[in-house]
Amino acid sequence: MPLNRLIALVLVAICFIAATFGIQRRQMDEALDLKKFTDRDRLELVALDGAITGGRSASGAMSVRDRLRELIDEDAVKGVLLSINSPGGTVGASKEIYAAVRDLAKVKPVVVSMLDQATSGGYYAASAATKIYANEGSLTGSIGVILSGFNAKELLDRVGVQSKVIKTGPYKDIFSSFRDLAEPERQLLQELLQSTYRSFIDDVAKGRKMELEVVRKLADGRVYTGTQAKENGLVDAIGTLDQAIADLRGLARQQFALPDSRELPIRRSPASFEKILDQLLSESGISISSPLGDLLRSTVLGRALNLGNGVSDRLVSNFAGTDYQPNNYDPPILLMPSWAH
Repeated sequence: MPLNRLIALVLVAICFIAATFGIQRRQMDEALDLKKFTDRDRLELVALDGAITGGRSASGAMSVRDRLRELIDEDAVKGVLLSINSPGGTVGASKEIYAAVRDLAKVKPVVVSMLDQATSGGYYAASAATKIYANEGSLTGSIGVILSGFNAKELLDRVGVQSKVIKTGPYKDIFSSFRDLAEPERQLLQELLQSTYRSFIDDVAKGRKMELEVVRKLADGRVYTGTQAKENGLVDAIGTLDQAIADLRGLARQQFALPDSRELPIRRSPASFEKILDQLLSESGISISSPLGDLLRSTVLGRALNLGNGVSDRLVSNFAGTDYQPNNYDPPILLMPSWAH
């Protein structure tokens, strides 16, 4: 076995041992305590933090979506607190979380607690919940859609750089940074955004049980404080995380006809092995050559751990000292305020 692969294997083994014996002690304790909660009625806290994207990061929005889907069938969980601290993100991922919250709220209460911000796609996800709490100073709203890019044509002309494009249709290089945006292209993109916008406000109206025209008047992209959002019906109550938990506990007892003596403790969603490993590697700052990727995907170690492509790619990126991102060459349509970039 080449020396660099042997070194990589040893380092991975050390990481596993370190994670097991205490570097991520808190997360591991939560995972180990899972068994005692299995047959006990409880509430669960799920946190949606950061930008909402479709990437399969172990701690990203899609992991939150997957966990919300799992909780639909977990009978011991009588209610879910969704803590949101997000500026928004891409359209598809935001709609995925909205749908997961909506379906979960059909079978058990889901209460949202907004922290610093739950704007744009973050509010989209929240709007499907049973009840929404915000702090007075929370920032929310920003209901709208944005597609942004830049035009470097004048700068490139000055330095003598010319773009050569071969394409199969007139719109294939739409939003190119090397030329001006033509008016037909602008109209096409505006129609695209308007279609997405209509879907956004329609879902918010359904989730909040508000008239569509009322939502439309509020959905001009502006950001609201928690107090303003309460006055406009975008949230239900002003309160802290603890107050949201207390309300959720009452809603769960009411829906499932549970006595007040039923404790209903709340537990944060347990850290999976993938999440622990992701955080461990993110904090380690280890840098090593790329043969680790082949090792993880093709060796007995990779197969034994059942690491999918997303996890192994994340491992490779951490060990290589790079930030893994899925390939994306087109500007995304965002449910995100421009000041949050």
